[in-house]
Amino acid sequence: MSKSMGVVLFLLLAFMSAGLTGCEKTKEGPVVVEASGGEDEIKAVIGKEGGTLKFPDTGAKLVIPEKLLQEEVTIALKREKPSLDLSGKDFVGKAYRISPRLTFAPGAAKLFVPIDKPLPGVPADINLMMYYYDRLESRGPAGPSFVHEWQPHPITKFSAFSQDQKFLVFDIYETISDRTTKPPFGLFQVAFDLQ
Repeated sequence: MSKSMGVVLFLLLAFMSAGLTGCEKTKEGPVVVEASGGEDEIKAVIGKEGGTLKFPDTGAKLVIPEKLLQEEVTIALKREKPSLDLSGKDFVGKAYRISPRLTFAPGAAKLFVPIDKPLPGVPADINLMMYYYDRLESRGPAGPSFVHEWQPHPITKFSAFSQDQKFLVFDIYETISDRTTKPPFGLFQVAFDLQ
C-alpha cells in the first residue's frame, strides 16, 4: 500500500469512527419558518414531514400536515393588501398568495387568517368564504365576452374558528398561484356578505 493510500484510509476510518460519514439519515420533523421584521413573504422547503409558515406579527399561518406532500417542495406564502373591489362584501385580513400551484390529496393544508374585525354573524349566515379572482366567459349574440371578478373558491372550505377564537381556519385543497401570476389573480381573500 502506498503512503498516500494509507493516509486516505486513515482519514476515512477516523471520520467513520467519529460518526461523520454523512451516510446516516435522521428524521428532521416538521419545518417551522417564521417571517422576521415585518416581512410579507416566507419560503420553506417542505417535504413528507410537513411544516408551518407563519407571520408572527399577526399569527397568520399556513400549516401543511405530515404526509400531505410526497416530495420536497419550496412553498412560498405571501400576504398582500386586501382587495377593495369585492362588491357587496367585506374582507377579513390580508389577501394571501400560496405558491407554487399544487393540488393536495387526499388531505388539505390549513390557512389560519386573523380575525381583524367583528363578524356580524355566524359563518353560515354571513356567507363567510374564501374568494379568488377569476376570468368568467359568457356567450351571447355578439360572441364570447369575458368578465373578471371575485368568485368563491369551489374547493376551499371554512373549517373552524381557532380554539382561541382569534383566527378563521380554512382547508386549502389546492393552491392557485405561481411566481408569474399578477395580483389580484392567484390571491386568496376571505370575505363575508355585508348585512
